[in-house]
Amino acid sequence: MDPKQISGYRIVGELGKGSMGVVYECQPADGGERAAIKVFYPDTRLTSDETSVLLERFQREGNALSQLNHRNVVRVLEVGTENKYDFIVMEKLEGYNLKDLQAMGTRFTLADTFDIMLQLLEGLAACHRSGVIHRDVKPANIVRAPDGVIKLTDFGIARIITDETLSRSGTIVGTPNYMSPEQIRGEEIDPRSDLFSAGVVLYELLSGKKPFDGPDVTAIMYNITNVHPPSPRFYNGALPSDIDDIVFRALAKDASQRYSSAGVFAEQIREMEHSLHYREGSQGFLDALPASPDADADAGGHQPGTAGALTAAAAAAAGKVSPANASSPSLSGIGGFVVGTLYCVDCGMPNDATADFCVRCMRPLLKRDIVTKLAAQQARQLYRVGRGDYVFLTCLSIVIVAVIVLILYLFFRGVH
Repeated sequence: MDPKQISGYRIVGELGKGSMGVVYECQPADGGERAAIKVFYPDTRLTSDETSVLLERFQREGNALSQLNHRNVVRVLEVGTENKYDFIVMEKLEGYNLKDLQAMGTRFTLADTFDIMLQLLEGLAACHRSGVIHRDVKPANIVRAPDGVIKLTDFGIARIITDETLSRSGTIVGTPNYMSPEQIRGEEIDPRSDLFSAGVVLYELLSGKKPFDGPDVTAIMYNITNVHPPSPRFYNGALPSDIDDIVFRALAKDASQRYSSAGVFAEQIREMEHSLHYREGSQGFLDALPASPDADADAGGHQPGTAGALTAAAAAAAGKVSPANASSPSLSGIGGFVVGTLYCVDCGMPNDATADFCVRCMRPLLKRDIVTKLAAQQARQLYRVGRGDYVFLTCLSIVIVAVIVLILYLFFRGVH
């Protein structure tokens, strides 16, 4: 049964439900601005020990966040317990989270992506300085206000992956695509786990695709811990080539190889953003758009080639074609393909040229030059068939003309 009032806040209505509880809209008794109150309702299928751990982290992080005041972190107003309700009161945010924006078809330019990531990392840096590890950084927990301010939300989520959890319909509560390898393995985590998740968000904003996906949670978890995703330039060829250095350092499987802090991560993004303004065709880079984004609910795999056509201007700015030839770009440079590399047509993973099966999805590999070869072979066959038809029709025409001339000759000869 929903509560009517908690700690001087009158419950107005339900805003949503999460894996940890229910979020209500509430009105302060003094008539101030409306807020949001998150009430702890653990999954009833969890054991008492698991519930206790979740509650402890919920309360500890709520108390830590109540001391944190940062423009890129949702502001916590009160944390407490009343009438057996454990709750966190926080500011009510306006705007949409990135998941909703992606579901509506929103795509972000590289300039927008830099702005979102810098604000996100500033919020994470503030949390980490306060000893708070978010553990659930993903588009659904990143709200973009109408004025463009990014707010990191939904703290207190602690993943407990047990055999029982995995055996319930084969899924994990929430979205596993953004978990770090150490979270998947059940190891102790530190702020670098949040930076891995931020790297996944960065990859998705750049490419419109999740770097780690699969038909089920087992495949996703395997990909996170073992598979190196393709470059985001595979889906968005207008991106600068050095974006890979930033993305793949954040997505390093070994936490020691990632950025040491959110501040270092943000600094490298700032340096790249600054350097782009001094490059020829910088606007082409900053206006680069990815493919139509994947929503969190999308269970399908990556589909290379759906990343949208690379415009000639963007390709020229990205160094893929020269401006003089921008009207007819070379296929070998579009989409970030490396000449001589064997790409899987199912998941986009680059493979050794001698391989028969993709190392990522284990599907049979199709060499991309086969498409060109088949087209050329078909064109030659059509040319031969067309040439034969031309010769046949020419000969037939000559015979018909000769017969007509002979008939006319015999006719006029008989008349005389």
